[in-house]
Amino acid sequence: MKVLILDIVHGGEILALEYAKKGYSVECVDVYGIAKEEVISELREHGISVRSKAHEGRYDLLLMPVHCPDVFLDGVEYSERKTFHEAVGELSDGRSRIEVTGVKGKTSCCYLLAHILSLDGRSIFLHTSRGQGAWRDGKHEIEKKVSIAPPSLLRLPEGYDTVIAEVSLGGSGKAELSVITNLAEDYGIAANTRKASDAKASILSDGKNIVPRSESLIWSAYRKPLICFGGRVSFLESAEIGKPARISIDYCGRHDLSLPGSYLHLQYTDTIEAVLEVCHEMGIPADQVVKGLETFNGVPGRGELKRYGKGWEITERNPGISHMSAAKILDTLERMGAVEDALLIMDPVNRKVCEKMDVEQIRDMAEKKGAGFCLAGECMPDGKSIIVRLIKEGYQ
Repeated sequence: MKVLILDIVHGGEILALEYAKKGYSVECVDVYGIAKEEVISELREHGISVRSKAHEGRYDLLLMPVHCPDVFLDGVEYSERKTFHEAVGELSDGRSRIEVTGVKGKTSCCYLLAHILSLDGRSIFLHTSRGQGAWRDGKHEIEKKVSIAPPSLLRLPEGYDTVIAEVSLGGSGKAELSVITNLAEDYGIAANTRKASDAKASILSDGKNIVPRSESLIWSAYRKPLICFGGRVSFLESAEIGKPARISIDYCGRHDLSLPGSYLHLQYTDTIEAVLEVCHEMGIPADQVVKGLETFNGVPGRGELKRYGKGWEITERNPGISHMSAAKILDTLERMGAVEDALLIMDPVNRKVCEKMDVEQIRDMAEKKGAGFCLAGECMPDGKSIIVRLIKEGYQ
C-alpha cells in the first residue's frame, strides 16, 4: 500500500512513522520547505521517502492537514483521501482524554480545568501550545514544547487519571469529552477553500460535546445532542485592573466567591463558563470548583497582569495572537473604562507560526477605541498607564 503524506510540519512525521510500522510504503512531502533536518533524517532512517514535491502518479492513500490547500497535489491521483485528524481518529482511542479546540481561550480552558480537577488528588497531564507535562502542586511542569496539531495526540503518555489536550483545528473525534471554546470568526483555511468550522467540528465525538450556547446552531449541524455552556457566571461588582473580582456562579446552587487580581477577569469569563460545564458533566463537587476558581492565578501570557511603574502591563503571548485577540482585549479594557489609558505594543514576527498578524488592521482598531499603538522597539509608553504586549509565538 502506497501512502502519500503532505506536510511534515504539522504532525505529518508522526503519521508517517505510524503507517511505516504497519509495513506501508510511505512518502512524505515537505510542502512548506521548513521541516527540521533532524525530522527528515529520522524519517529516512525508517525507510520513509521525504521530498520537496510529490511524484506524479497514483497512491492508495493520501493524508494531509485540513488546512493544507490542494495546490500541492499537481499530478497526484489517489484511491482514498483522509485529513490528519481523521487518520488520528482511526489510530487512537480517547480514553480518559479531554480535547479542547476553538479560536480563542483553548489554553486558558485547559489550565483552569487542570487546576480544578487536580484538587481531588487525580493525576493530570496537560498538552497545550505552551508545552506539555504533568500538572503538579498547582503548576504546569512543562517538559517540552510540541505541536498541538491533531497527530500530536498519538504521542500523549499513558498512566494519568486525566489527559487534557489542546488541539489546533479540530481533534480526534474520540475523546471522552470534547470542548469547543468558540468560533469567534469562521475564517478561511486551505487557501480559503474550506472553513475553520469544518475543521474544528472534527473534535466532536461519541462522548460528551460541550460548545458555546451562542453557537449551538452552528455546531448542531455537525452533531447532536450537544451540551451548551454559558449563563452560569455573573459579576457582583465592576471589574478593575489588578484587583480581586467578586463573582457569583450557578453550580449546584449559587456560590459567591472572589477571583485573584493577577489576570483580566472579563477576558476569562467564557473560559470559566466552559470549565464549569465540563466540571458539571464530570460530577466535580461544588466546593472543589469554588476552591479551584479562588486559587487559580491565570495562565502566564494570557491576560497576565504585572505592575509597570505606577501602572499595569498586560501580556498576551501565544501562537493564536491575531486581530481577534486585539479586538477582545480592547473590548475588555473598554468595558473597564480603561481603553484610552492603554498602549498596544505588537511583535508580529515569529518563525514557528503560520500566519502573521495584520498590523494595519490592529492599528486601526486601537485608534478607533482611543488606545495607542506601535510595533515593538518603535515607541515609548509615555503618558499611558496600561501597556498591552501582543507577542505571537509558540507552536501550532
